[in-house]
Amino acid sequence: MKETGVCPKCGGADVVRVPGGVRSTMDNTQNFVIRGFQSAPVDRYICCACGFSEEWLREEDLEKAKKYWAGAAQ
Repeated sequence: MKETGVCPKCGGADVVRVPGGVRSTMDNTQNFVIRGFQSAPVDRYICCACGFSEEWLREEDLEKAKKYWAGAAQ
């Protein structure tokens, strides 16, 4: 969905992006993954036809998340 703009579940093209780190007006929550005392924004892609969603960390935060979570218990 992130790259194609098409839902992999229903094939719908009515996809919206909710940027991570932005406060939602719907429920007053934020989209973050915690890594130690810092957090990384998580962008959410939602299919408005079926409700399927995907979450993606931004490229610049991948290595930081890997370093922090690599030692965490599985």
